[in-house]
Amino acid sequence: MRKILCTLIFCLIITGESHSAQTSSEAFLSLPFGHTYARTQKRMENSGAKTQTPRKESLTMEGKFEGYPAQFVFGFYKNKLLKSKALYLQSMGDAEYDSKFYEALRKGLNAYYGQSHETPTANTRASGKIMLKNVWTPDRYTTITLTYNPEMSKRFPGNSITSKFIQLIYKYDKWD
Repeated sequence: MRKILCTLIFCLIITGESHSAQTSSEAFLSLPFGHTYARTQKRMENSGAKTQTPRKESLTMEGKFEGYPAQFVFGFYKNKLLKSKALYLQSMGDAEYDSKFYEALRKGLNAYYGQSHETPTANTRASGKIMLKNVWTPDRYTTITLTYNPEMSKRFPGNSITSKFIQLIYKYDKWD
């Protein structure tokens, strides 16, 4: 039941049914490309995220995404317009729950952007291990990549981006 509920909530968040972003997950998912640096930062701060590293060309923030500790990284075109947004989730220490959350996230993205096939990819951080990767291209300029690293489903894997069990990256290449 919880899995179905998570998938349903995620689909509603992605489709924009909620017009006011009240959580960091809603704010992150609904941020449109082309938003200014200041609007992006303000919107994420209003949702509870804290600025970690402000730079002209990028912005790193910490917050929560559906209860998981999250790191949000935003890239800007010519230091002004949002062109990429990335989410890195830290495991809560329960590998089974992490796996179910990944499946719900993948199903929600499949429901909204169309079917994507999960592809095993070599883990660059641990030889002999694999990660699961999904890629969506909703239009010719946008690429969405979801990567799941089951090896990082442990209580305190570290604070670096490479130690996160889920990576969700949106890129917009029209301006490049």
